[in-house]
Amino acid sequence: MTGPSSGAELRKHLDRWVAEGLIDTAQATRIETAETPAAGSPAAGSRAAGSQATGSRAPLVAEALGYAGGVLAIAAGLYLVRDLWPNLSTGAVLAFAAAACAALGAGGAAVRATSDPALRRLRSVLWLLSTVSLAAFAGTLADQVWRFGPTSTTLVTAAVSAAYGAALWRRTRAVLQHLAVFASLAVLAGTVVARLDPGLGAWGPGLAIWAMSVLWGVAAMRGYLPPGATGYFAAGIGVLAGAQLTMQVAAGYALALATVAGLLAAGVLLRQAWLVVLGAFGVLLVTPQITTRYLPMSAATPVAIFVVGVVLLGSAVWLARRRAGSR
Repeated sequence: MTGPSSGAELRKHLDRWVAEGLIDTAQATRIETAETPAAGSPAAGSRAAGSQATGSRAPLVAEALGYAGGVLAIAAGLYLVRDLWPNLSTGAVLAFAAAACAALGAGGAAVRATSDPALRRLRSVLWLLSTVSLAAFAGTLADQVWRFGPTSTTLVTAAVSAAYGAALWRRTRAVLQHLAVFASLAVLAGTVVARLDPGLGAWGPGLAIWAMSVLWGVAAMRGYLPPGATGYFAAGIGVLAGAQLTMQVAAGYALALATVAGLLAAGVLLRQAWLVVLGAFGVLLVTPQITTRYLPMSAATPVAIFVVGVVLLGSAVWLARRRAGSR
């Protein structure tokens, strides 16, 4: 590639690939460095380096100022909730939440988040706060104006947050927007089941969250939910949380054990360290509960925990060796 137009075209493609989660920022920088021709003279190279350093500091300053403004806004919001919120009218609460949602959303849209990671992080944080403000607005509206019950209020809040977050995620493919959409949909899935049959207890919503998380992980693996690593992490958290909720019934214990083993196996096969970490955490979370229920007040409890740990670790090593041998 030669000439400014070629460099601009490369930059446009790199920006799009980063936004879609195909490559990360460091990889984009290395590609641009390798494809950009060297400057014609040492003086030109020095001027270019100085210009690049100056340009790279500006987004960091903008990010720092944005975070400072966000901290002040959060502090003001906490003060409002602590001292003034109980005395505010419903209309004032709705107006405040709507204004915060609009201002933070517009602020994120005004940030020209090109390839600079600092600006992308700033926009992502602003839009996450905008989503939280919209959730507060929807929850207040459903509870105080429409007089919905707790379950229906949660249903409305989760649905609105999921729709708004998904629209923002489609524009950014950012980690925070990804996690916001997943959390909203997980709450929505569990609440729908609780609304349909309140007598199920916690295991019904837990099973719904578990199933939704499995589908999320599959979609991330197939490339439909970039960035993929974030999708794996969110799905791992979801299946653990869902399995934990199902453990009020006997079948939930089997599901929890299968979930932990699946996380460890998926972490090794997909080479995702976070899944292995979540699987190990699941071992510590699930195994004591199982042994306490089926082996109460027995010395066999720590032995069982040890055996399960050894089996799971051995399975992980076997999968790793098998993966390496297949290459």
